[in-house]
Amino acid sequence: MKNETKRAATAHEILMMNLSFFHLFVPIAILSSGHIALLISLALICSAVIIIWIAHKAKQESDSELVNAHWQLVWRRCRLLLIGYVVSAGIMMLGWGLGSMQNDTQMQGILLVVFSRIAAVPLVLIVLILFVLSTSSLSQARQGQFPKK
Repeated sequence: MKNETKRAATAHEILMMNLSFFHLFVPIAILSSGHIALLISLALICSAVIIIWIAHKAKQESDSELVNAHWQLVWRRCRLLLIGYVVSAGIMMLGWGLGSMQNDTQMQGILLVVFSRIAAVPLVLIVLILFVLSTSSLSQARQGQFPKK
């Protein structure tokens, strides 16, 4: 039973590690460097690889019912993170489109900066919400409880 609860908790630990490293720590470090676009793209790709791996684990039915339930819960939460990516990308594309219609290059730059800050908000909110939800689910997994629907 103890091994089973550890495997169930691993799902939440991986999600929380992804959230804390690629969405909180790395962006702070990236902002102090000169290669922001490249490094943020790399961080998002690494996060996407982890999300794909979580999706693969959630589809497997080889573990116990408790472990499978927690992996599927983590996958549902990863889908919320993916929705956040899409919303943020949509806001950035809107800003890029509006900026490209401007004749003044300074106005283009201003619009890109403004929309990049606005685009970060949905993703940051989703990351923080998922972090709180995963903390409570991690506790449930360590106690051997099934996730609440």
